[in-house]
Amino acid sequence: MATEPSTNGSSATAGDGMSAAERLMQQHAADDEAHKVTIEDVPDEEFTLHPPPSGAASLPISNDPSRVATPSGEQGLSGKAAGKQPMRDEPQQAPAPKKPAIDTQSEDAFPALGGPKAQPAAAAPTPWSRKPAAVGKAANGMSNGMANGSAAPSNVSPRTSTPMSGIMTPSSTAPSQRGPTPQMTMPGRYSEQIQLHPSMMTPRNQLKKPVNDILRDINKRSKANVEMKAGPGGVVVFEGTGPVDAVRVALKEVATQLCSKQNLQVPVPASVRGKIVGKQGATIQAISKKTGARINISKQEAAEILEDDEMDTTVDVTIEGDPFAVQMARQDIERIVNEHTSSVNTRLKHIPPEYYPFLNAHPRTNALRESRDLKMQIPQYHTWEDQPPQAPANRQPASFNPQAGMPIQLSGDRQAVADARAEIERQMQDLQRQLTLEQMAIERGRHQFIVGNMGTSLNDFLAETGCSVIMPPPGDDSETLTIVGPPERIEEGMNKIMDLASSMSMASADIAKQHANAPRGAQAHARDITRYLQQRQAIEELERMHNARIVPDSTGAWQIYARDGKNAMKARSDVMNLISGHPPTRFHPVEVDPFYHEHLRQQAASNIRQQHGVRVILPEEGDDAPVLLVFEDRTPSPEYQLPRRQPSAQDTQAFQQALQQAQQEILGMISGREQIVNREVEAPVKFHDKIRRHVDRHHSSLPEGSIPAQVMYGGPRQPQQQRRAPAPNVNLRGPQNEVDALMQSLLAFIEQEKQDELERGYTTSFDFPQKFANHLVGRRGENINRLREEFDVDIQINEGKCEVKGPEAKANACKKHILDMAKKLEDEAEHHLNIPPQFHRDLIGHQGTQVNRLQDRYGVRVNFPRSRDAAHDDASEAGENVPARRNNQQPHEVIIKGPSRGADACREELLSLLQYVKDNSFTATVMVAQNQLPSLIGAGGKEMENLRLETGAQIDVPNAREAMSPGGRAEIKIKGSKKAVEEAKRLIEEKAKIFDNTVTRNLEVERRFHRLIIGAQGSNLRNIITQAGGPDDTRLHNRMIRFPKTDAEGNAIRVEGQKPVVDKICGAIEALVQEQESQTTDIAEVKPDKHRLLIGRGGETRRQLEQQFGVTINVPRQTETGPQRSQVRIAGRPENVEKAKSHILDLTKDQEGETVQVPRRLHHSIADNGQFFRRLRNDHRVTVDHAGQRPPPKPSAPTPSRSGAGDAMPLITDDPSANANNHVWELHSLHSSSESGEIPWVLSGPSSDAVAAAQSRLETAIKEAETQDSIGFLILPDPRAYRHVVGPKGSEIMRIREVTGTRIQVPRDQTRGEAIEILGSREGVEGARDVILEVVGNNS
Repeated sequence: MATEPSTNGSSATAGDGMSAAERLMQQHAADDEAHKVTIEDVPDEEFTLHPPPSGAASLPISNDPSRVATPSGEQGLSGKAAGKQPMRDEPQQAPAPKKPAIDTQSEDAFPALGGPKAQPAAAAPTPWSRKPAAVGKAANGMSNGMANGSAAPSNVSPRTSTPMSGIMTPSSTAPSQRGPTPQMTMPGRYSEQIQLHPSMMTPRNQLKKPVNDILRDINKRSKANVEMKAGPGGVVVFEGTGPVDAVRVALKEVATQLCSKQNLQVPVPASVRGKIVGKQGATIQAISKKTGARINISKQEAAEILEDDEMDTTVDVTIEGDPFAVQMARQDIERIVNEHTSSVNTRLKHIPPEYYPFLNAHPRTNALRESRDLKMQIPQYHTWEDQPPQAPANRQPASFNPQAGMPIQLSGDRQAVADARAEIERQMQDLQRQLTLEQMAIERGRHQFIVGNMGTSLNDFLAETGCSVIMPPPGDDSETLTIVGPPERIEEGMNKIMDLASSMSMASADIAKQHANAPRGAQAHARDITRYLQQRQAIEELERMHNARIVPDSTGAWQIYARDGKNAMKARSDVMNLISGHPPTRFHPVEVDPFYHEHLRQQAASNIRQQHGVRVILPEEGDDAPVLLVFEDRTPSPEYQLPRRQPSAQDTQAFQQALQQAQQEILGMISGREQIVNREVEAPVKFHDKIRRHVDRHHSSLPEGSIPAQVMYGGPRQPQQQRRAPAPNVNLRGPQNEVDALMQSLLAFIEQEKQDELERGYTTSFDFPQKFANHLVGRRGENINRLREEFDVDIQINEGKCEVKGPEAKANACKKHILDMAKKLEDEAEHHLNIPPQFHRDLIGHQGTQVNRLQDRYGVRVNFPRSRDAAHDDASEAGENVPARRNNQQPHEVIIKGPSRGADACREELLSLLQYVKDNSFTATVMVAQNQLPSLIGAGGKEMENLRLETGAQIDVPNAREAMSPGGRAEIKIKGSKKAVEEAKRLIEEKAKIFDNTVTRNLEVERRFHRLIIGAQGSNLRNIITQAGGPDDTRLHNRMIRFPKTDAEGNAIRVEGQKPVVDKICGAIEALVQEQESQTTDIAEVKPDKHRLLIGRGGETRRQLEQQFGVTINVPRQTETGPQRSQVRIAGRPENVEKAKSHILDLTKDQEGETVQVPRRLHHSIADNGQFFRRLRNDHRVTVDHAGQRPPPKPSAPTPSRSGAGDAMPLITDDPSANANNHVWELHSLHSSSESGEIPWVLSGPSSDAVAAAQSRLETAIKEAETQDSIGFLILPDPRAYRHVVGPKGSEIMRIREVTGTRIQVPRDQTRGEAIEILGSREGVEGARDVILEVVGNNS
């Protein structure tokens, strides 16, 4: 397909630097010189609205989805406008002849069909670079990316795109901008044409209509008129005339209907593939819909997410459609590529790391690093990993192998990265010719003093010697160092290493000799200590402490290296002390099958450490050493300090006990389990990943406490250097029952997988609504990948069709699952709620708990909008469970999406919660002093919690990290209902007012007075505070008055509170102290057996004496011996002490005494439950003692027999005489006790008169007790009769008592039928009964 000459075309130019079009325009200008046309200088409205473009070989890049195939290039100008353009710098040209003959065979004037002729390649910038290559005017005057008349290459890929069969170029009647001759375009007469090569057109026999009929239909539908003409070289010209937009639409439709499909492959960087595809294919579908082209990127590639942008990795994008659509789609893809490939990341994995130190030190590398458009990271390399490099013979150039795991990383502008890569590769080629290596052996302990933290830096070593050093890794015992450098400087590097190594001091420590008599042998104990200290990382700690290098050895011969000899000696001393603190008694080996090692490591070891204080040391993988138990301490492990002294015998016994308990726990864990066995299952390698997932599901289904079998894939593990391709088997190890069960499960699973492999070709397709495709795919393909893994099938979805490929049963199960999902989505409802943003945080809940509960309960998704400041939005705290805000979601919009029933219920509950939040969203703030916050919060937050419970409000107190106001005030926020907020605010303001008026005073009071101020159980302190007007709440007393702690220094008592209260408290304390300081102490000699007289029951007598005389009485304890046992100390004012002492001496002096023998059977009758003793003591100050004899047991009191037998009440009748005789009478003897003999009553009193009076009273009581030997119980039939027995004001009962000489007790509750008690002699009791019945009978 040929093209007409255009301004930005790709035609060849003549030797004068002018294009064919420019020469033709110059010729026309010469022809028209004689005939100048004058036109009116008025802008053309149609031209202004629709300026015609100049001819161009490419289409413009546009973001408008409704655009049509429009030629690009610079917009054409009217003749007037063109005449006003500034003159271009053009080379001098010879005047052209006026009327030269047009050479139709000229390649310049009429380019040949097909693509342009090959032109010399111009220097082009690196593809996708952010900076264009330097451009300037070429020799022919072309610029801006044009060289030798050729357009600059496409900014897409370094690979050449697959060419289309020809190229289509629209051309318009608008003049070229280069030509000096202006031309006018009439309104509505815009003309544009396209030329199609026959190879691009659909053969006529394949068209649905003839070409003329197609053109006629297009002209009928369009305001433009399209005509077909024959062009030069067999091309077909379609020319459209009319309005600009109509012409372009019509020509695009012509190309669509007449052109055959074109295919174009556009290579793009692999990292931009996801940007072209877009989220779930949105971008590529939009381009396809806009342009009409079909764009293909395999779905597998589209789903991949590449983390790095490798410069050399590209993928092909295939575009299919008519030429217009293909070109538009290509330009849109190029635009996306250009937007995202201005910078690039790449890794250079083909450069051996032995060259890294030299590349780092190269001046050109440092110059590249200084570039603002490039970031370069060259790893430090001074330790080999797998094996050291091999030394060549005769110091020939050495060959090194690259290590892909340690690449050089380049990032930044693509051009800068490309330049840096080229420079590094050039330097690598130079180093390959220059460098060799030598190897030398140096003691292992001296290595770290050569290069590293304790030695010189590798850069300094390289700068001084021109060589680098490669050392063995820490876990390798090799002593060989590798020196890499130029042959002429290798000796210099080796000498430097010898100097550094020889400057170290060394000390030896033979730890085996420290415990030469160990039960298992000195060597075995040395190995145990080494294992323990290495796993405890104690050796590393010693190295840091002493700036030394310690090389432990399992034989016990440890080497210690340090740059300073003193440090080496200190480190050795510390090591020996550490060994001394770990004798064999701290260690105990236990033989445990390696199968249980992992279980011990993960679970049992921590429990044993916590319960028994024993650390469990497990052997490394492949080591056949036993499990080692080491006693440490029951102190938590992070706080444990390694001992450095020999333990005592008592400690050793504790070690042994704890180690035995730990051993029993371990053996108990593994006892009773079946034998450990090994099994091997043949399994193709391709099934290993699926077997892993199956094993994980099997292990997760085991009951809690089970130890799952171990599974290894592809044979036993091998060293790194001996690894080979995995074997087609799976090894199982564990208890026989577990292994057998897992083996049966695996065999069935593998057999099923083999059967599934035969059915992999089964495919089922079904309709799936395209609108739900996003739900099926999920974010980053999560959902569809999960289904693929769960059902073991391949799932593809495309334009409403879902295709599932895999075993028939699994494919059908997956199909059912997807259809159920579609059915569920069809029922999905969506509610948009208008909720003010200030309520979102409360509705979401802390870390999303509230919204997650709603989502789980109703099976819906609740989308809250994200605030701009996500750091202060609780929605961000909800984690992945809270769906992200949609791009078009409003700040006040909350979206509920899910099944209609659940969405409706969720909406109702959310609105109810909103109403609750609104009702409880009243807020208030209170400013308090910052130092008042601890007292408001209280110990453990109790005060604040009580305040919250009391008011029901939410109270937020700022923490110490939050800023306070300049005045030292902090803001407390209150939230809740109106009533709760007001109440909480009132209480806090009251406390704040009190605190603001609070003063603090410190009183210096000697500690010997503190106990006195506090008093017994705080009694004195309470009295001082309450009398001063302080609070009655004892919880506040400790805050008002604070005494120094026992272990604290100082004597200051801190008093805090309102100023009047504080002043009174301080005054009371000072007065009490002053009073105590003026007190004296005296001693009263009191026999120990009289101490009880001073103490009294429960200390009552002493407290009364102290209160009566204002003194303090200290009675010696019974444990005291010697003279102090009888010394009672009295402290107080001198006059009070004197009075108290006199009273105590009178109280405890030897009293007068008399002994009266009382019959034992009468003892309790006389004592009257202790009332008789109290009367003697109160009336005569006489006490009673029994001379050491125990009183007789108290007999049971007689009771009416009917009360125990449940007899009925006497029958009440209307016959008075019957009622009088219908009473109940019982008579009991009081002295029926079997006690015989007498008990002494020793009467002691202050005087003989008091004792005599008491004795007379006792004798009278004995006589009365002798006579009062009976008790009677009388129950009357009518409760109303009891009042007659008592009489008015008790007159009747008093008369009966005098007449009969008895004691009569009438029950208070007469309605319950209680008995009248009559106590006295038998005759008197019976006489009293008769009198009472007579009285009752007279009043009936």
